[in-house]
Amino acid sequence: MIDTTTTARSQSVEERLNDPRTQEMLHRLLDHAEVLDNLLVMANDIPNLLAVATDLFDAVARQAAESDIDLEQRATQLLHLFKKVTDPQNLQALNVLVDHLPQLEKAAKMSDDLPNLVAVATDVFDEWATELKQDGVELEKSVRNGVRAALYLGGQIRREELDRLGYLLRSDVLSEHSVETVSLMGSALSSCRQGSCEQPVPQRLGLFGLLNASRDSNTQRALAFAVQFGKCFGNLLDEKHPPQSPSPTAKS
Repeated sequence: MIDTTTTARSQSVEERLNDPRTQEMLHRLLDHAEVLDNLLVMANDIPNLLAVATDLFDAVARQAAESDIDLEQRATQLLHLFKKVTDPQNLQALNVLVDHLPQLEKAAKMSDDLPNLVAVATDVFDEWATELKQDGVELEKSVRNGVRAALYLGGQIRREELDRLGYLLRSDVLSEHSVETVSLMGSALSSCRQGSCEQPVPQRLGLFGLLNASRDSNTQRALAFAVQFGKCFGNLLDEKHPPQSPSPTAKS
């Protein structure tokens, strides 16, 4: 640089203007003349822009002071926040958060509807609780007893017994007709005990008494039910457990 400057000073102005390097430099300056002119115009406007920015900042600071806002304290807190946000670990967490923004948007929309859903669920629950109360069911007591029964059975029953209980529940034992029949049998057993076992002298029935009782229409109906039950039960036994043909060895 020193050699170039010294060489340039040793040349005359005319020689320097005729130098190809000088001409190339002048061409570049002329090509950027418009840009340089705009920069000079902007440089002239910088004092005015600074004055406007200063007035604007003073107005903002005055309004903040009127609202008891300490701008310096806020700026310090903002700087601390910036330092925390730009921490590498926090930036990694923010990247993960940004990846889940669509899901968060859906959750936010659902949260807007959540109060309405809760209100609807509350109304439905209140209506259901009112219906149970009208049917004589105390909801709180029933829930407490139900939980206690479930915990008691859970501690007493084994897995194999639970499987058998599930098989029983899936069968026809608890069907409407089966439960009605068992209920009628229970009522008949209770009446029979009151009419025979509770008598001072127990009744006795012989063969002729049995034949005489068979003439009663209700007894005949019960006997027909018993015979029909035997027939149905036999059919099921034949279906579920078909008889096996005797082996040749057994025949011999």
